[in-house]
Amino acid sequence: MAGGHDQLWKDLIQTFPADFVRLAGPDLAPRLRLDEIEFRPAEAPSDAPRSKERRLDLIAWVQSQEGEKALLHVEIELKFRTAMAKRLLAYNRLLALRFGLPVQTIALYLRGGPPGGQVVEHLEESLGFEGTRFRYRSLGLSQARAEDFLARPEPLAWVCAALARAPGRNRQVLRRKCLSKIAAAKGLDEMSRFRLFNGVATYLELDGGAAAEYAALRAAETGPEAKMRPITWEEKVEARGVELGLARGLEATHEVLLRQIRTRFATLPGQAVERIRAITSTEELGSLAERLLTARSLEELGLA
Repeated sequence: MAGGHDQLWKDLIQTFPADFVRLAGPDLAPRLRLDEIEFRPAEAPSDAPRSKERRLDLIAWVQSQEGEKALLHVEIELKFRTAMAKRLLAYNRLLALRFGLPVQTIALYLRGGPPGGQVVEHLEESLGFEGTRFRYRSLGLSQARAEDFLARPEPLAWVCAALARAPGRNRQVLRRKCLSKIAAAKGLDEMSRFRLFNGVATYLELDGGAAAEYAALRAAETGPEAKMRPITWEEKVEARGVELGLARGLEATHEVLLRQIRTRFATLPGQAVERIRAITSTEELGSLAERLLTARSLEELGLA
């Protein structure tokens, strides 16, 4: 899956890897050393035809409680498709051959698919003969109940709730419940808290009031100073630069800001990209980032 949703969930899963495994594979989580999950750059399958080359979403090295090594492969899909199982099987085989390790596959479906965490079995048949039985795990969000995710202790579950079925179909109430969980959570650093807020706001922005609502909820938890800075955008931009191994300079700031804008809006014209990269003032970039929290269109950002 390409686009802003893809990167948003990559960031969330890599920030909360143990949460993701617990949600998608409750049977797998107790077997792993969840604090030792190591993500590495995902490559396109070298065995795939060049015209169909597709970069894998996430690959992590994991170990069992007894020290057995394996790979964890995660694919993020905007929509469920029945043909997905064949592609997951192909990736599973390629990864196992390339690295010589067993592969645990998880598919995250933002829309459609079996609800919640499931173990799925795919049977490969040919000429009336039953061949490979491939079992993988899936986490389907849109068909699951939001209340079930909100009842979970894992912070990542509260973003999953934003895509799930809202009680009484009232998504305004659902947003408040999600943001309340994030605002009241203990032990989260600002970067992690921002990513949770960003995930909820992406899917439940509704009226453009997510930032203000979150600021009020956070202020109730931490004091009035939170009203002034509901989200520390400049700190987020700098932190992302560090995470990516980049200097805290304008180039890193431009790239992170462009990524966040693409997460919010489907398309970003080339002229808008050039205008952002031409900005040399950190204050101007910070102002643009703050406006992005509540803007409902590129016009409101002055980038149309």
